[in-house]
Amino acid sequence: MDMHLGIGGVALGLTIALWFGTTKGGKHSLTWGWTLFLATVAGCAYKAAGEPFSWISDLIMDGAGMAGGVIPKVTAAGLCMALVLIVLFAKNSLRKVAFLGIAFTTVAAGADAGPFHFLAQRIEIIAMHWA
Repeated sequence: MDMHLGIGGVALGLTIALWFGTTKGGKHSLTWGWTLFLATVAGCAYKAAGEPFSWISDLIMDGAGMAGGVIPKVTAAGLCMALVLIVLFAKNSLRKVAFLGIAFTTVAAGADAGPFHFLAQRIEIIAMHWA
């Protein structure tokens, strides 16, 4: 049995931290900034982990594909920008910020180019070295 954490372990651990860190009345609560940061790293970890974790990124990318079908000519970068604006300007619970952060990173990592793709690649590299 391997004794290193691995990228799947990072994804799982961050998801547990996000789940329990965003509940009301918990022993420790995450701030908005930490929630978004951990969700971004978790999204990259899910993207990098492969099977069996790829079903999470596959589900998010399927949703992004449906959004592109409903609103023609929306690219992955445009969808990323929409997710960033929702996180920044809509009234969101911490748990919703966590979900949107994971979704943003997954879509950004799936983009072909642009600043969001570059950001997702760098975070993925950091997450893989951290594991």
